[in-house]
Amino acid sequence: MNSDWIYPLDMCASAGILDYDAAAYITDQPARYVGNPKFEDVPTLLPEGTKLKDQPKTDEFGNPSNVIQNPGWKKWLFGGIIAAATIGTALVLGKGKIKLPASVKNAGTTVLNYIKKPFVWIANKFKRTPTP
Repeated sequence: MNSDWIYPLDMCASAGILDYDAAAYITDQPARYVGNPKFEDVPTLLPEGTKLKDQPKTDEFGNPSNVIQNPGWKKWLFGGIIAAATIGTALVLGKGKIKLPASVKNAGTTVLNYIKKPFVWIANKFKRTPTP
């Protein structure tokens, strides 16, 4: 078995990503170490002398207390208005007080026909023509 994958696993353990000897676990051998060994040659992709910024200590997007909190009564009022409008529209349309034009009633069929048209055209190209 090729051992090219053992070194990267050891480097992951040294960096604290793994907490055990993964190569020994995979090959069913006794562990060489447990925890995070500190290997001397941990590779880095950054140039020598590069210092990374520290992790932010506060939220960069602002304090959540600045968000406007709507009171509960406003939410209930808005929900009631929407419910009343929906129910009213359903009652008016259901009793036939508003007559919808035929073009609006058949809009679904028209859209379906536009979608179906290219597929029907392609299907017709593959149909066999009777040979005389």
